[in-house]
Amino acid sequence: MAKNKAAKESILPLQKLLEGDYLRVIPLHENVNALSVTPHRHDHYEILYITEGRGHQFINFKQYEVKPGRVYFLHPGQVHLIDRFKRNGWLIMFGHELFSRFLDIHKHEDEVGVLDSYTAHPYVDMNQEQGQSFQAIIDLMIPELASPKPDADILMHYTALLLLQLNRMHVLQHPVEYSAVATRFGFYKIKQLIEANFKIQHQAAFYAGELQADIKKLNRICRESTGLTVAELLRERLLTESKILLQTSALSIKQISYDLGFNDPAFFGRFFKQQTTLTPAQFRALRLI
Repeated sequence: MAKNKAAKESILPLQKLLEGDYLRVIPLHENVNALSVTPHRHDHYEILYITEGRGHQFINFKQYEVKPGRVYFLHPGQVHLIDRFKRNGWLIMFGHELFSRFLDIHKHEDEVGVLDSYTAHPYVDMNQEQGQSFQAIIDLMIPELASPKPDADILMHYTALLLLQLNRMHVLQHPVEYSAVATRFGFYKIKQLIEANFKIQHQAAFYAGELQADIKKLNRICRESTGLTVAELLRERLLTESKILLQTSALSIKQISYDLGFNDPAFFGRFFKQQTTLTPAQFRALRLI
């Protein structure tokens, strides 16, 4: 029985770099952690700042370039892998406690810009002046963390400065048109509902009913926020989870199809091939990451 239960669960390892600390700042180099070059999830939020080196990383199975001056923001639970190459920079890691305090003060930053877990651009590119400003804040964090009694308030505000700076740059580099503040918060509700139900509810009509809103209104909100409709967001979420399960779990393709709410494995196969041009078996055999 225990064996069957284990087979149904993802074997994706959890990278625990925060180790219970409120905040950690560590140098980014080629061998930060053995899990970095294999698919893994984080137990923390992470700002990844690259000062030297070029390569690639994967976030939720999407490939992104790593290059000097680029800063990424990663959320807990996202599937991550970074190629092995010579690099320098910084990892700034913190947990839910610090991030919640930040959002309590800066509510308007929640799920916006680089902090948006659905953004297609989880990064910003800094010029030399911006990089110097960013580095100056990190240089203040390091001695505070090394002091006998680090001040949590000071550390939170230093982190807030980094996040606010990143989001200001993200708005300029990757602008998203919001017709009203209500649109942003409406989209946040839609995302929450999708995340809770995407495995069992594949039709946009369900989400319209739950939110007591017209489907045209929901599509407008989603398009203004992401360029995608509710149905397209659902397909994207299902596809991401399909890829995760195919490449990181011992589940059979049949089991994966049922886990994702498909009544017929053949229908799951058609869905996956329409989105990727590959069958689930072909994708699993590739072992992309």
